[in-house]
Amino acid sequence: MFAMMTVIVAPTDEEAQAKLADYRRYADPEGALTLMSGWTGVDFSCFDPDQIVEYVESEAGRTALENITRADPDRRWTVREVAEHVSIGGIGPVIVGSSTTVADQLEAWFDKTDLDGFNLAFVVRPETFADGAELLVQELQRRGRVRDGHAPGEAVWPHAPRRGASRR
Repeated sequence: MFAMMTVIVAPTDEEAQAKLADYRRYADPEGALTLMSGWTGVDFSCFDPDQIVEYVESEAGRTALENITRADPDRRWTVREVAEHVSIGGIGPVIVGSSTTVADQLEAWFDKTDLDGFNLAFVVRPETFADGAELLVQELQRRGRVRDGHAPGEAVWPHAPRRGASRR
C-alpha cells in the first residue's frame, strides 16, 4: 500500500514555507475547483467561496470528497480552502519543511500506518524532484530508511517487499 503525498522540501523550514507561498501565487483556484468537481461530481462553481463544505453522498467521487471533509474530523473546510489545498498536490497530504522535518513526518506516517511506501507527487518539475533527491533522499538514507541502490523494479523504501514477494 502506497500513500500519495506532495513534499515541498528546502534547506530550512522557513525556506520551504516561502517556497509553498510562492507556488500558491501561481495556483488557479478555479482550475482546482474544476478538478475537484470532476473528482466528486459536485459542481463547486455553485457555492460561495466561504461556504463550508459538507460531506455529500455522490456516486461520482465519494472518496475524493471524503478525503477533504473527513480527513480531519475537527476541521471545517470552506470551498476556498478546498481550492487552495487541491491546487498544490491534489487531494493528498502536503508536507512542507526542511529535510529533517519532512523525514520526521514521513517516518511517522510509515511507522503508524504500516505503509509499504509513498507515491510522491510534484508541484513543479523538475524542481520538486531535484529538491527531493538532493535534500530528502540523503536524509532518509542517513536514517536507514532509503537504500543507497536498488535493482530495477525493486522498491527503494527498505521495508517494502521485493516485486512478487509477500510482506508478511
